[in-house]
Amino acid sequence: MRILHTADWHLSNRQNIAGRFVLQDGMNLTLIDRIKALEKICSYVGEEGIDLVVIPGDIFDQNNPESVAIKVAVQTIERLASGVPVVICSGNHDFKGGSAGALAPFGDIARRNGIYVSENPETFSLLIKNTKVNLFVLPYPRRAELKSDPKFKSMSPEEISVHISRNMEETISVFSAKIERDVVNLFVGHFTAGEGSYSKEQNIPIFDINVRREFLEPFDVVCLGHLHIPQPLYSGSIACNGFGEEGMPIGFKVYDIQPGEKPVEQFIELPAREYITLSPEEFINNGDINPDTAVRVKGKVPRHQYDELVRKMKASNHPFLKNALEVELETAGSNGTQEISGEPDVEATLRMWAKGRDGMDKFIDRLVVKGKEIEAKVTESG
Repeated sequence: MRILHTADWHLSNRQNIAGRFVLQDGMNLTLIDRIKALEKICSYVGEEGIDLVVIPGDIFDQNNPESVAIKVAVQTIERLASGVPVVICSGNHDFKGGSAGALAPFGDIARRNGIYVSENPETFSLLIKNTKVNLFVLPYPRRAELKSDPKFKSMSPEEISVHISRNMEETISVFSAKIERDVVNLFVGHFTAGEGSYSKEQNIPIFDINVRREFLEPFDVVCLGHLHIPQPLYSGSIACNGFGEEGMPIGFKVYDIQPGEKPVEQFIELPAREYITLSPEEFINNGDINPDTAVRVKGKVPRHQYDELVRKMKASNHPFLKNALEVELETAGSNGTQEISGEPDVEATLRMWAKGRDGMDKFIDRLVVKGKEIEAKVTESG
C-alpha cells in the first residue's frame, strides 16, 4: 500500500512575493505557484500507484478564502478523489471560532465521493486493496470553544496551551487503545509534536499546542501538518512562503507499508520558486539573476554606497527584488590612525561621493573648496 502525505497548501490570492502583490491573468502568482505544485501531486498520484492521499490541515491560508482559492482546492481534491480516497483534517488556518469555515465545501456528503473531512477528533476505517486501514484523526483544537468555560478565564495563555496539549495526549491514548494487529494504523493530525522545527516565515499561534512525540509512537504511520519544514512526521509545505524559508526543500512524502511492517518513507521534492538573499557585493557582481527568483539584498553599507545600490536595484528591473539594506554609521580618520564615530566632514563626504565616478578626479578639488565655502557661510549665518 502506498500513502501520499501532503499538507499546508495555504491557498490564497492575497500573498506577495518579495513584498510585491503580483497578478498574472488576474490571479496572484503565489497562488499560481501552488497550482503548479498541486498539478504535480495529482499527476504523481495517477502515475505512481498511490492508494490513499492524506492532507493534514491548512489547505487554505485563512478561514474566509477567496472564491478562486476555494475553486482550486475543490477541483484538486475532487480530481484526487476520483482515483483514491482522500482524508483531510482541519488546521488552525481552516476555521475560525466555532464555524466550519474554509472546509465547508467538503461537508458530510463528500464522504460518499471518497473525501473524508474531519473537523473533530474521530476514528474510522477504510478497506483499501483488501487491507484494512484504521484512521485516527486529531485536528487542530478550537480554542474559541474554551472561552465559554469559566475555569479557563483565570488561566494564563501558557496554562491553557498546556491544558489543551495534555487533553490531546489523553485523546491520543484513547486512540492507541483501538490499535489493531494485521492492519495499517494511520494517525493524521495538525499540531506541533515534540521539538519540531518551525520555519522563520511561519505565523505561529501564540503559545502553540505541543504534543509529546512518545504518544505517537504506537501508530504505524503518522502524518502531521502545521510545520512547514519537511522533517519526521511532517511533509512540509508545497511552496516557499518567504525569505524565512529560503533553501528549504519543498515537496510531499510517500509511505510504502504493509500490515505488521515498518513503512518505507520517501520525500518527493517539488519544483518551487527560489528565494535567495545576497550581500551588496554579491548583488553587484551577480549579472545573471533568474527573473523568477525572489531576491533580497541584505547588509550594512555606507550612505554613498547605499544610494548607488538602490539606483542599481531600480535599474535592474528585477520583478521580485527586495531592499533589506541598512545604512551604517560613517567614520572619519583622526591623525591617520584613530577612528571617530560620527558623520564625516564636508571634504570627506564629497570625496567618498566622488570615489569611483568617472571624470570626477579633475573636478573634486574645486568641488571641495566650494563645499567648504558654503559650509562657512551656513555657519556664519547660523
